[in-house]
Amino acid sequence: MVGERLASDHNAHIDQELERARQALGARLILAGMRDDVPAMLAAMDVFCLPSYREGMPRTIIEAMMMGKPMVATNIRGAREEVIEGQTGVLVPTRDPDVLAQALARLLDDSVLRERMGQAGRERALALYDEQRIVETQVAKVRELARSREPGGV
Repeated sequence: MVGERLASDHNAHIDQELERARQALGARLILAGMRDDVPAMLAAMDVFCLPSYREGMPRTIIEAMMMGKPMVATNIRGAREEVIEGQTGVLVPTRDPDVLAQALARLLDDSVLRERMGQAGRERALALYDEQRIVETQVAKVRELARSREPGGV
């Protein structure tokens, strides 16, 4: 697990859930904490998983898709706009560890599926979420709006 609990996170159950995970997984659970080498962490992954039950538009999914990682994410707003079920990854219900484990196992057991989904995710991320393209689109819209407000503007 990469990252750490944010001070703004008001979920009182996270610590209890992590403790249950520690008891169930033992040494297999690695809590990497906050990292400044995210590209290296993503490169080491076979599958990217974000089992969140509340998100906005998760940038982590886009970053992992850019690196060609197949996704397992919960079927919540934001994630379901980024991950295309069956094409770029698998969407699972929130708070269902059995279905989450099945989705992870399916991808970990099938290298061809991982490669196909990872490539599709990268293509999607490049087409929709390339930062340079988004900035250019925003600047063009602002210029268009500014021209329309000028006297005699279009």
